[in-house]
Amino acid sequence: MLGGGWRSVAALLASGAIAAAAMAQPPSALPPVPPTANASPIPASLSPPPNLPIRDLTPSQFAADAPAPSVYPNMPGHLTPAAPAEGGPFATAELLIMRPHRGALDFAIPSDATGLVPSGNVASLNYDLQPGFRGELGHRFGGSGWEAYFGYTYFHSSAEDCLHAPAGFAVFPTLTKPGLVDTVQSAMARANFNYNVYDMMLAKRFAVDDHLALRMSGGLRFANISQSFDAVYNGIDANAATVSANSSFQGFGPIFGGEAMWAGWKGFHLYARGNVGLLSGQSNNPLVETNNGGQTIYANTAYNIHTVAPLASMGIGGGWQYRTVFVRMGYEITNYWNVVNQPRFVDDVGVGKLTTRTSNISLEGLFLQAGLVF
Repeated sequence: MLGGGWRSVAALLASGAIAAAAMAQPPSALPPVPPTANASPIPASLSPPPNLPIRDLTPSQFAADAPAPSVYPNMPGHLTPAAPAEGGPFATAELLIMRPHRGALDFAIPSDATGLVPSGNVASLNYDLQPGFRGELGHRFGGSGWEAYFGYTYFHSSAEDCLHAPAGFAVFPTLTKPGLVDTVQSAMARANFNYNVYDMMLAKRFAVDDHLALRMSGGLRFANISQSFDAVYNGIDANAATVSANSSFQGFGPIFGGEAMWAGWKGFHLYARGNVGLLSGQSNNPLVETNNGGQTIYANTAYNIHTVAPLASMGIGGGWQYRTVFVRMGYEITNYWNVVNQPRFVDDVGVGKLTTRTSNISLEGLFLQAGLVF
């Protein structure tokens, strides 16, 4: 009885140990179940979606506030004033140190009185070197390179000279009507020059590379150029004899131009600009001649014509620019063709025999320019 019980207990303990060891072993992987012929495919609605493009779900009110892409990405700072990426107002101011030139400003010839013809040099007025002003005010349309601006140029100058004949000499007037006041003892002349120019322009800026920027422009120009020219003669044939040969031109027409800027070390650059145009307008040239302090009138006429005056301007210089400011200095020449058509009488017998002295007007000198991009 005792032996059989002991064997039962031993068998029970052995079976428990075998069960515990089996539980401690990891479960073996089950073999895959082969598909059956009757298995149905996975529905298309449960299959993974294809690769679709990502949609922008940003609300429209926020997308409208996003900045527009720049037409000049990664613009170097030394090119920013010449080709700014952002829009906004801009302004430039220039100090002009210039001298006007024109023909037909002669007034007398000093000469030996014993000769049959004048033998001296023709005395003619030369305008003084004077300061002037030019400015631009405009707006740049951001991200496009386009801009619109208004320009104004003002300049004034004057000239004066006089001659006195020493003993044995005389002065021969060049402005008086022949046969009336031919020989005098003294001559004095003065002139004034006023220049007002207005431009309405549209321009496009280009950044060619990291160092070169261009600006092409076109628009309309109105020019008002007026001059006074007076001479006073005394002695021999003259008693406070005067001649007034004024001239004025007002013209309007198209103008086209361009600028080029090549930037080098730290924003220092070379600069060039030019303009060409045609102005259609009125050239007025009155002529008044008197003697005896204005009591005797020898001539009172005018030569007024409609004319087309070509113009050209060119400037070259250098300067420095960075970010929002620039300064430049250079030399400029501007010329207007055929804006002066001054009448002059040429015959002491034929009362109406006259000719016209046609001349150009030019300005040349230095410009000092400063600008700011807001």
